[in-house]
Order: sequence, then structure tokens, then C-alpha cells
Amino acid sequence: MITEILAALDRGNYQQAEQLLGQLPAEDPRVLLCQGRLYLKTDRLAEAETTFRNLLRLNCGPKLTQAARQGLQTIEQVRQQQRQQAIAQAHAVVGVEEQGVLVLEGVANPEAKAPLARHLASILKIDPYAARLLIPTRGWRLIRCGNFAELMVYRQELQAVGLPLFCVPMAALTQTPVLEVRYFQALSPQPQVVCTSALHPQPFTLTFQWAEVTQRVEGLLPIFELVFDRDRQGKVSRKEQIQDHAQCCDLHLTEKNQILRFYRGGYQFNQGLDLGTLDIVTAPEIELDHHTSWAKWRQLSSLWQQHCGDRPVWNDFSSFAATALEFSELLSKIPPHLNLFRREDSPWDAAFMLYSSLAFHRPPP
Repeated sequence: MITEILAALDRGNYQQAEQLLGQLPAEDPRVLLCQGRLYLKTDRLAEAETTFRNLLRLNCGPKLTQAARQGLQTIEQVRQQQRQQAIAQAHAVVGVEEQGVLVLEGVANPEAKAPLARHLASILKIDPYAARLLIPTRGWRLIRCGNFAELMVYRQELQAVGLPLFCVPMAALTQTPVLEVRYFQALSPQPQVVCTSALHPQPFTLTFQWAEVTQRVEGLLPIFELVFDRDRQGKVSRKEQIQDHAQCCDLHLTEKNQILRFYRGGYQFNQGLDLGTLDIVTAPEIELDHHTSWAKWRQLSSLWQQHCGDRPVWNDFSSFAATALEFSELLSKIPPHLNLFRREDSPWDAAFMLYSSLAFHRPPP
């Protein structure tokens, strides 16, 4: 009957082949091979791949093993052709030159990581162990940047196998207006802030509503300084160390396509509203050090927590930046919209801009 099944497959009579296969024991290696070929010819690639891999695990001799490997190679060739066709179609929509980034989201379930890593390794052509390390437990991980059409196709393939991820075009990451808030001028009847921006370096006033804030992005950016260090032999050397952190918070006004950026060092606490006189719920310890910029920043944080604390908050910047810093060429193309009075530019500033922009343009689940 195996001969009859193979003949039916050659003739393209897949219904007859399936009927004949149903009459044979499914655990027979020859039946598995025929089943895999049927799946392949009827464009059920995932089922074909599973069947051929099951056949390989049975170790049924060189002939069947070679046939199963050839089946897997054919599947890969078909997928590559489909991928190229999908990329060509995407190019027609987004253009050939458009660049973008691909971001993996966290997978909290450790048992789910192994099968997802196998899919990730197969689709991106990377080592399975390295693929498992790429999948974060929480937060986001930037895994690839390049042609946006290609990234869209990879996103579709990876989402189809259960991986949570998204991609964003480079233009969106660099063109979202960022307004650097210098101080609050009023809170009622509507909040009013004095801002500057790359396009408007002179201070201007912006009025908004708390209801317009769709989400917040928070992060701590390290401040590096050169320090002198002496080893056991008394030899003095200079090295860079983290001496402080700059707090940053972005309020996203999605409908207005604007980001309101607050950061300690840029906010002028001695201008505008006196935060200490407002009815803001703060931690008790602030009363002990209310003259410090840290305490004033916490008062400012309590203000937007009080008015928009029910909105989503993205605050896993540190783990994201630890991997995003590897993409130095990408970060060099992103204006940071921060002035932290550093001795020299730091990729951490651009990484925070990237993190906030990704949150701003991340498609809704």
C-alpha cells in the first residue's frame, strides 16, 4: 500500500493518499515519511516539519533518515521563497530604504522558553542556545535593526509561533516631537508647562489635560565621572565610574503626537509653581530633606502619580539599555533630547530616547 500512496502523491491525488494513510498504523516509519510528504505537498509546512523531525528521532536507518532530512531541507527552501515573496510585497508598501528595529518582549514562563527559542533560532538562523538567551524574562530586548520590510516579515513569522514581539520604523523613532519641560506654570484650570524643544529652543507655554496622558516612561540614567584610583602597589590610575543617576520621566500625549519630558537637571525647581506648597501626597522622609533636588523630584513624581497614576508605566529601562547599548550605530542616529551636562556624550541618553519612542509607537496588544 505504501507504493500506492507514493503513486497517489506523484499524481497529485492527495485525497486518495490521505485515505490510504488512514488505513495504516501511524507509528510505522514509512507511514510517517509518506505523511510528511503529504503535508509538504499540501503546504502544511508546520505539520510536515513535526512529522519529519519525529521520523528522525526514531533512527530508522540511513535511507529513511536521509529522506526525512531532505524533507526538512525542502521545507526550508519553501519557507525561504515565501519569505522573499513576503519581503517583496512589504517593500511595495513601506519602500525599499525604510529602516526599523525588532524588539522581543518578555516571556515569564520558563517552560515556554525552550520551544520558543527553537523557533527563534530556526527563523533567524542563529544558535539555539544563543536564541534562548535572547528571550527576556521581563521587559524588552532589542534583537535586530535593519530593513523594515524584512523585519515586518520576521515579526509575522515569529508571532505565528507564539513569540511576543513588535517592530517600529526608524522614522517614527526619530521624528516624534519631544518637549523638554522646564517647569509647571499652572495646574488649574488646566496644567500648563513651560517647555523648550529642538525646533523651539526659546521657552514656550503648553497647555494640556491630564486625561490626555496615555502612559509614562521612567528611567535612571547613570552619570559617569573620571576618578583617580590607587592600587595596592600605590600606582594611580584614572577610570570612569558612576557617580550619580539622572531621573527621567516622559508623559506621552498620544493624540497630540507629543512627548513631555521631565528630568532632574533640566527641570527648574526655582521657577513657576512651588511644589512644596501644593497638596501632594508624598513619602514622609521627604519632609526631612525637602531642599535637595532628589526630594523635589519625588514631589514632582508624586504630582503626575496623583493625576495619571492609573495609566500604564514602562519602567524597565535599565535591563533594556543593557542590551540596546550593543547597537551603537543605531543609537548614534537617535537624538537624545537630553542635556545632562556630561563631560562627553553618552549612549545611555539615546537609549532612553529609544526606549520611550518604542513605548510610544508600540502597537496595542
